[in-house]
Amino acid sequence: MIRTLLALLILTLAAGVAAGAVPPPSADEVRIGRQLAQQIEARYPVVTDPALNERLNRIARAIVPASDRDGVNYVFKILDIDVANAVSLPGGWIYVTKPMFGLVRSDHELAALLAHEIVHVAHAHGMEMQRRQTTAALITVLVAALTRDPNAARGVQLASIGFLAQFTRDLERDADLTAVTYLAKTPYAPVGMLTLMERFAWEEQFRPSVDAGAWADHPKTAERVDYIEAELRRRSLPVIRRISANYLRLTVREIKEKERTIGGELLLNEKPLLRLSDLERVREVSDRLDRLFNADLRSFEVALRQRGTEWVMTARGVTIASFTAQDAAWNNLSLRELALTVFARLRATMEDDLRRRKFSG
Repeated sequence: MIRTLLALLILTLAAGVAAGAVPPPSADEVRIGRQLAQQIEARYPVVTDPALNERLNRIARAIVPASDRDGVNYVFKILDIDVANAVSLPGGWIYVTKPMFGLVRSDHELAALLAHEIVHVAHAHGMEMQRRQTTAALITVLVAALTRDPNAARGVQLASIGFLAQFTRDLERDADLTAVTYLAKTPYAPVGMLTLMERFAWEEQFRPSVDAGAWADHPKTAERVDYIEAELRRRSLPVIRRISANYLRLTVREIKEKERTIGGELLLNEKPLLRLSDLERVREVSDRLDRLFNADLRSFEVALRQRGTEWVMTARGVTIASFTAQDAAWNNLSLRELALTVFARLRATMEDDLRRRKFSG
């Protein structure tokens, strides 16, 4: 009877329950989590780097209020393990390994990672795992999943040696999809959950596959990508990957002379794109490109033509920038040279960015 009720509870959680449906952690849950945390920290050093810990806790503070379980005292720490991963424990302990900070491409993706782990705690998934394993076996499963080392299992049935591979399909799906709900209540983009999983899928191409054995119920990363994207579209949330995946970055910088602003410069991926004497015009060009990049503009769609006394750069019927003789003189170039230079820089940087994403994720 008890097992049946527990199974029903997990199925209800996976379907998405009303806020506050899971009671605060019991003393037993906190004790188990603390015991597991002590064992993990006895095995692996905790990273004390102030900058990394500030970033981790700043993002975590934005997500915790969005969770649907009261009374959890969350603890976020970084472990010095040479693989990128994360793990959550009953009662609120959440660990992120140091290499994960190099794998995520933005705070949005790090927020998605933390939201996923917070759901596991908020929906008591750790306690369900503890029920399925003994506490002693659970630490083995957690360590094996965290380090992605099949040898660490040593007789314990191991779900997967992949990213975030702690739980079975029902619990992982709940964590993935509820994380989208959490992120929608924060400054971080819910699409970060999708780009993070796509990043994991890309990374997994270069790792040997592991026989999941009796725990083959853990969802494949490609499956998770599909249902996360479907959920974003079902909720009519914009699927704009560029922000969370952190590509085609635009930066407007003032040009000053003797502490006086004399113009503006637009950088694309930290490379100079154009310089104009009117800072506001530079911002307008940046805004237009921002919208076009969010709509997956391709380099071949950018065109350049002469119109009267100006040269005009366009894409999809939108004027990106127009160049005048005054602009050319300010840049010490002919009008044609200025237009062709900006046009060539834009297309080349877009093409380089696309190549980088294809070959480095």
